[in-house]
Amino acid sequence: MIYVFNGVIVTIKRGGICGRKMKIKFLKAPASLEGNIPKDLEQQAQNHFDNKKKIALYCAVQFMPYFKEVKSRLENSGIEVITSQPFRTSQEGQLLGCDSYNDSLGIDLDSIDGFVYIGDGDFHPHALLFAQEGSSDLKPILIIGVKEGRLRVLTQDNIEKYLKKRKANFTKFYVSSNIGVFITTKWGQEYRNSALKLKELYPEKNFYYFIGDNFSDSELENFPHIECWINTACPRIGQDDITRISKPLLNIKDIWK
Repeated sequence: MIYVFNGVIVTIKRGGICGRKMKIKFLKAPASLEGNIPKDLEQQAQNHFDNKKKIALYCAVQFMPYFKEVKSRLENSGIEVITSQPFRTSQEGQLLGCDSYNDSLGIDLDSIDGFVYIGDGDFHPHALLFAQEGSSDLKPILIIGVKEGRLRVLTQDNIEKYLKKRKANFTKFYVSSNIGVFITTKWGQEYRNSALKLKELYPEKNFYYFIGDNFSDSELENFPHIECWINTACPRIGQDDITRISKPLLNIKDIWK
């Protein structure tokens, strides 16, 4: 009998288990998108940023074909455009939802007046808001919805509930004795060693470690003795989900910071 476990082919035989590495081939499959960049992009960008002159530009990978045109049009209108390559991405200007901390973006937030994001939905541009957490002046994010052909703006108001809940969660963590720590088995998201060191940072607390590949808030009710949860998986779990989870939840990166 053969199973695939964490990228390893495991063969169950009489008398034991043997395993061998499974080769994984990555195939690029570009999305075929039909859309357009609003004709008044330059004017709206000037209006939204109060005629300030420096923005950071990012987009989701499927919208990269629009990146050069947007950058060129903004620069031709007198706006200075910078970007970076977050360390989990494959190319400059690409943004992932987990790039929700400033050190992931690798730019000086104080040097820019705002962000422009090319894409659809709020998941990716919300990462740019989360990345500014702790800043006294959150920069606005102008979203170019090329599929709809329209522009809209995200501001601090879009994550205000999260900011208030996170502050309360920190207070609860410091006064709690029993802490549950979720450790994922997914590649690229596992922070087991950092999670185990929590016992050194807070020797007065009891840490209970839960290992799995899926973090379901409905399962939290099965552990009523846990007063606060620490997430070591995708950081967006400890950002997007905390407003709907009854128990306090924080990302391990926030604890270490």
